[in-house]
Amino acid sequence: MKLELLDAYNIRARLSASIILLAPIAITVFVCFDEIHNIATSAVFIGLFLAFTNYIPILLRMVYGSKQYSVNYAAEFLMPSDPTISLNSKHRYYEILADLETSFELFLHPDDTDEFRKCCESAVAYLKTRTREDHLVQEENINYGFCRNLLRSKYIGILICISMCCLIAVYSLLTYESISEIPTVHYFAFATNIVMILFWCVGVTQRALDNTAKTYARTLIAAIDTLK
Repeated sequence: MKLELLDAYNIRARLSASIILLAPIAITVFVCFDEIHNIATSAVFIGLFLAFTNYIPILLRMVYGSKQYSVNYAAEFLMPSDPTISLNSKHRYYEILADLETSFELFLHPDDTDEFRKCCESAVAYLKTRTREDHLVQEENINYGFCRNLLRSKYIGILICISMCCLIAVYSLLTYESISEIPTVHYFAFATNIVMILFWCVGVTQRALDNTAKTYARTLIAAIDTLK
């Protein structure tokens, strides 16, 4: 494996989201099943677990395709009628973009037409390419990508947690003769899965994604000043 491929975006936005998704499986298996506690078995399981985390983003793309979870806020903020950015700053950005690319000359005559909106969308794509080395922009892009990947994984994550809770309950009741004999670690694993369900339901929301998307959009637009 080429370590340079494991950049900040892949690790924090993609790999981290995959680990959170699969964590209930790992916790349940290691806590509830004594048979897997030996070093060899644990090493194989961890290896398979880490390898599968690389497949999760591919699986999500196959399931959801190019479905958008938030609007193109950067393009919206560049529109003349949008109040998010002050008019003075917006006109300054228009002039800079028009100077950078001849295809952006439409920014010298801003309006709310569909043609101007398409120009804004093209400018956003251009900015994403030009700001790949901008640390602040990339930091917000990572936060946005992380939230987007979590939201894509939400229902799968809830299903995994519910399945692990059922597995723990069935295994414990079949293995031990009475509830009092069930080890404390089983209750811990069950409670952890319940907490993860609450995390998916309360912490992973469209509102959280929209907040990070808007912050990323504002940061991306502000980077126009650095392109002069």
